[in-house]
Amino acid sequence: MKIQILLATHNGEKYVETQLDSLLAQLRRPEDQYSILISDDASDDGTPEIIREYQERYPSIITIIPEKKSGSAMANFLRLMAASDGDVIFFCDQDDWWLPEKVIKTLEAFNSFEKPELVFSDALIADENLKTLEADERRLQTYNRGLTLQKLLVQNYIMGCTIAVNRALLDGVLRDDYPGMEMHDWWLVLYAETFGEIIHVPEKLIKYRQHFDNEVGAKDLKSMKYISSHLNGKMLRENCGKLLAQAKGFFSCYGDQMTPENAEIFRGFYTLREKKKLSRIMTQLKGGYLKSTAARVIGQLIYM
Repeated sequence: MKIQILLATHNGEKYVETQLDSLLAQLRRPEDQYSILISDDASDDGTPEIIREYQERYPSIITIIPEKKSGSAMANFLRLMAASDGDVIFFCDQDDWWLPEKVIKTLEAFNSFEKPELVFSDALIADENLKTLEADERRLQTYNRGLTLQKLLVQNYIMGCTIAVNRALLDGVLRDDYPGMEMHDWWLVLYAETFGEIIHVPEKLIKYRQHFDNEVGAKDLKSMKYISSHLNGKMLRENCGKLLAQAKGFFSCYGDQMTPENAEIFRGFYTLREKKKLSRIMTQLKGGYLKSTAARVIGQLIYM
């Protein structure tokens, strides 16, 4: 089996060596091929030189896609997804650190390689120097037990840097365009929930580094700063619109493959703004299209 790690880099000279060292130190099964596929998004620091040095040292493991300006982490990962040829594909940020058993324990969690499956783990929250931080996980935007397709349409609970998918899922997802996509990992999660299975490994298998350069962080959903920012009417209306656009775009790509039940869940959500205000609110409440905290639900019901 070919195990492939997709590593997206951009101006990561402070962190990428530590991450690469942790990837190279992964415990491996002797029967597996192991590779790291890297795409750099036109870094203007020392990142390109660092990853080339590692490629020269480990030519049988590390491959670098020709450099191209992608403009975002999402676009960079989409390039990697299109270039991937792995049987199991891991998604990796440049600034985290993987525990040595991350790959092995993730592989063991897959139930099937014939149907689409996505496996993800928990994570340790760490500071810029990878010192583990005390964190109340109930306050973070991470895994919420009892996930449903309705919940995942309004919020992604799964950290993209912890996930791996099988070939069946990636082959099903891949397209030339992804209308309305908010983030590549959210799209993968939606596909897994719609057409396959999401599997949770309840162990902390990476250190998720928190620093000022994070494009997406492990937000404290109960902090006053976060709550106040999500009661901003204009921003909330725009963000809710993006959720509807992503659901509609996803349905336009894969709706003809969905079960009638899942198709109805998608249609019930992305057509919300075709309804009157009270009907929109009741549809969200009865349908279970609800976010994870009271403040977010209130904002959602008002501005969706």
